[in-house]
Amino acid sequence: MARAPRLVVIEPSGTRREVTVSGSPYRIGRQAGAELSLRDGRISRLQAQIVNDSGKYFLEDLGSKHGTFVNGAKVDRQELRAKDAIDFGIADSFRLIYLGETDGMADLEDLLGRVDASAPVQATSRELHHLGVLLEVARVLHTGMGLEDVLTTVVDAAIRLTHTERGVLLLNTSAGQLEHAVARDAHRRTLRKEEVDISLSVLKQVAKSRQELIVTDVGGDPGLGQQASVVRLQLHTVIAIPLEKLPVLGSLDTTVIRAAPELIGVLYLDSHSPSSAFSDLDREVLRSLASEATTVVENARLFADSRAKEKLDHELKIATEIQQQLLPKKFPESKAFTVSGINVACQAIGGDYFDVIELASGRYGVVVADVSGKGISAALLASMLQGVFSATAGMDIALEAIAVRVNKYLCERSADDRYATMFYGVIDPTGRLDYVNAGHPPALVRTSLGQVYPLGSDNAPVGMFDFAEYRSNRATLQPGDFVVIYSDGISEAHNPRDDMFGENGVRDTLKKFTGQTVEELMVAIRAAVREFTAGAAQSDDMTLLVVHYHGSGNA
Repeated sequence: MARAPRLVVIEPSGTRREVTVSGSPYRIGRQAGAELSLRDGRISRLQAQIVNDSGKYFLEDLGSKHGTFVNGAKVDRQELRAKDAIDFGIADSFRLIYLGETDGMADLEDLLGRVDASAPVQATSRELHHLGVLLEVARVLHTGMGLEDVLTTVVDAAIRLTHTERGVLLLNTSAGQLEHAVARDAHRRTLRKEEVDISLSVLKQVAKSRQELIVTDVGGDPGLGQQASVVRLQLHTVIAIPLEKLPVLGSLDTTVIRAAPELIGVLYLDSHSPSSAFSDLDREVLRSLASEATTVVENARLFADSRAKEKLDHELKIATEIQQQLLPKKFPESKAFTVSGINVACQAIGGDYFDVIELASGRYGVVVADVSGKGISAALLASMLQGVFSATAGMDIALEAIAVRVNKYLCERSADDRYATMFYGVIDPTGRLDYVNAGHPPALVRTSLGQVYPLGSDNAPVGMFDFAEYRSNRATLQPGDFVVIYSDGISEAHNPRDDMFGENGVRDTLKKFTGQTVEELMVAIRAAVREFTAGAAQSDDMTLLVVHYHGSGNA
């Protein structure tokens, strides 16, 4: 009596199983939606299909990468006959045997060594069965297949090992929720999430206890058998294995700290039929599968994190280049004074900036600002501050008005905990220096005689209080005087003993300075900071702007 055609699927490990060619077309490939899904990354997503044409069955290649072969010959379309061997042009991959529609199966079944699924596994063959399962998983792990394909192979292997009906691998999300990653049945079909109804009480128990749960009708757990979800689903076998990341050992002084292992997910299997008792070997192989799944998931996450870091590093590199381009590309050439500056970010990008703004009548504005915090958020606010400040200062209005406008702008557009300290000074060829200091470290003036005095004030930082008022101050420079404006990354630099360089460190450097140019003074200050910190890591952005006043009549 004729029946639907069947195929024997021979896996790379040698395991054989029989499937029915249900419907036409019957698609074959690695794609999860194919009627016969073969988990090998080298096989095309849709490799081939079997179609019923007027009662005859034909194999058609679907434009596969490596081709489809019948009895060793590459085909585009070929009528199938009983015992035809189907390959996919790849060594050590899947092979199919077409059985046709007849019932005369005994000789072929004997040839393929089929084992009745209902027969108990003999003790002498159990080890070989387990070895075949592990070899299949190991082969897949070395094919470079995607995460879903590898996890599917692990779940399929676990179902074969336990003789259960369904297997589900759930992964822990960043929110601490277990979500379905792969769901399969004993016929190697992918189950949709809405088709999978599993015991949530078992999942919660295993996730909380981090202990495996293996319950069968032999030596079962009476308490589990009374749980509502188990009763409702009429389950006789329930298996759940936690997937845990390996624990991390650390140390604090002489104390060894063992961090709790992270729960990656849960491998869950169940069946409506009773199962035989699990031997120690069964449990060890099942744990090995769970360990492989954990490793695969963790490696995938590390790879994804690595790619994300590479992308972030690339974006930070671009941001760093843009931020550096916003700094002055060249400094003004004035007979009255020379200017030079430098910015060294603590991280890839920083929250400090400096600028030199050309004004009318040979005057120049010099500004150093330091946004609270470090990193990307500080850099974004620093860029916004630089834009609004440059536009406002370019209007050449009173310094108090500039500070008020900038303060109001930042208060309206930045978070409450975001503000900036700022020193802005306008110097003219006569040596007059008008400045407003908004909570910034006092600029220091070093006279031609080696004396040092500060340019400070009591104004609040900009962006802190929308009602703040600002007042300016004035100083008169003499020929040969230097003005040093710096951020607190310099004054608050620490050495290995956690001492701070401080304003006194800057003052002492200025007093000892014997050079003649802004570049020499900048080098002296940076060298003094490096010597003081003695190799300690930089903890904040460092910005330095130096003005050397020559006098109104000097070249």
